[in-house]
Amino acid sequence: MHQFHQQLLDPGTYPERTESVVFKETHISSVYLTDNHAYKLKKPLNLGFLDFSSLEKRHHYCQEEVRLNRRFTTDTYLGVVSLRQQQGRISFCERGKLLDYAVKMRRLPEERMLDHLLESNAPILADDISKLGMALRKVVKNAEICRHEPLRNVDVVKQNCTENFRQTSRAIGTSLSSEAHLLMQTMTRRELHNLEETMLEREVNGFVRDGHGDLHAANICMTDPVCIYDCIEFNRRFRVADIVADLAFLIMDLEFRKRRDLAEALSLQFQEHSDNHNFKQLLLFYKKYRAWVRGKVDAILATDPEASPSTREHAAELARRYFNLALGYQLKPTLFLTSGLMGAGKTTLARALAHATGAKHLRSDVLRKQLAGLAEDTKGREAFGAGLYSCEKTKQTYEELFNVTAEAIDRKGSVVVDASFAQENERKRFMTLAGQKNYPVWLVHLECPDEVTLRRLDQRVDDSSDGRRELFAHQKAVFSEIPPSSEVVKIDTRNPVDYNVQSLLCRALTTQEQSS
Repeated sequence: MHQFHQQLLDPGTYPERTESVVFKETHISSVYLTDNHAYKLKKPLNLGFLDFSSLEKRHHYCQEEVRLNRRFTTDTYLGVVSLRQQQGRISFCERGKLLDYAVKMRRLPEERMLDHLLESNAPILADDISKLGMALRKVVKNAEICRHEPLRNVDVVKQNCTENFRQTSRAIGTSLSSEAHLLMQTMTRRELHNLEETMLEREVNGFVRDGHGDLHAANICMTDPVCIYDCIEFNRRFRVADIVADLAFLIMDLEFRKRRDLAEALSLQFQEHSDNHNFKQLLLFYKKYRAWVRGKVDAILATDPEASPSTREHAAELARRYFNLALGYQLKPTLFLTSGLMGAGKTTLARALAHATGAKHLRSDVLRKQLAGLAEDTKGREAFGAGLYSCEKTKQTYEELFNVTAEAIDRKGSVVVDASFAQENERKRFMTLAGQKNYPVWLVHLECPDEVTLRRLDQRVDDSSDGRRELFAHQKAVFSEIPPSSEVVKIDTRNPVDYNVQSLLCRALTTQEQSS
């Protein structure tokens, strides 16, 4: 279809009048949006878990897509149309040489798409999540119960996981390390063994149903009524699953989009209307499963030769973050302390680590200014060790960091304390706290060559940190050495941040596995 791409971008190709055509693609589809409609063509692929390799198969799955999605939305899927060529021109009509088929849909309002609302941090999201929860309960209630599939549900889940790990092995060396791949595979096998009886019981009790299979924010439009669309049509075993598996996809997606508050609200709302006493345990398992699947999907797109370089690059970045999220779900509550000179990349790593693990991110630069009654973006120009950075103010900042960290540990959550920890006494104090609370702790020391650090400091804008080139040598002179320890990890921040986060998570998870 690549040879016809430019013609498909021409408004004249379409039967309705349109001012423009917008192109979007996934790893398996090419979508052309006119002013009022969407035309979705399936890529001629055979990926093992789907087979669109022939015209007949693409026609069949276009028909299946319309049939299955009309369970969720009555007026969005308009039907299957043919793409034909006549006298050198292509069009969606009934005359000429048949080239392919497309699903024709009513175009949904972009401004009401859930992913768009999340990106714009729309203030109505809290109310919308409540409305979405009610819509999802209706979907679950109406879904067909499946008790007599060829395979037991737990065996299907095992098969899906095995397939996922086999297919994601191709991502090793790009978006995934071999260590991360093996760790996740080992832990998943053990968890499936522990959950087997629960899964069997739930299938008998009618919790396995013919659902959606791809329920994330980009497939939900917050219209009235809520429009849920684009379910899995190409593989029944991806769609027939425990009802928690569908919900977990959306919960994971909200957490990936840094809205754990909305994920928690939706999870609580759903749980209140469920008689499932295994809800939390299953939700965690399926969130890990769904994050790994999303990593696989983006890893596939990242190697698609027909995708643009920018699309491939963005997909590879997303794949790394999804894989890291899956690993982060596996981690027990942990305390991470960053350490390093100004400009070493502490906050960059802390943010990515907190995103992957759901940890509370405590930043000394922000807390220092809050204690002084200053806005986060207030820029200070004091000399080293003076004013806001005097010994007294620094001691006050670390004292407050310590107290907030202790409170977070008492609530059994992971914490990332983002500070320089230049003095050994402060490092020891926090690590002693973790030992007293029987909490895993890691001191993450970030390093890079001085010339890289100084260049970063020169380029820093719109940041809470007041670190700058003229202070660097002073801080380096008073920074106490960090002796080697089993709880110390050194990180070279010249590496991509998601690579470093994955490496750190693997180190923490390996230790967790050895101690369990």
